[in-house]
Amino acid sequence: MLEASVYWVNTTESEIHFIDAILSAYDGLANTRRDYRLHDGKVFFRIYVAPGMEEEFEEVMEHLRREAEIGEFFRGEDDEPSTAA
Repeated sequence: MLEASVYWVNTTESEIHFIDAILSAYDGLANTRRDYRLHDGKVFFRIYVAPGMEEEFEEVMEHLRREAEIGEFFRGEDDEPSTAA
């Protein structure tokens, strides 16, 4: 069984609710978490992306950047982010 990919998204607490609402409209695409980690003074929220849906998720996030306060996002590990691309 394939595991979900972990993405870290730099955004605000209020925006993560908006992002979650949009991602929820894409059945089976991603699961947004409200827990966060600090990295280089920025807040990163964890999002689990379904196996094989990484490209679609990244496209949706790029579109969301036009409407939401989203900084960098990157694929990482399930623990605290170490480097941002």
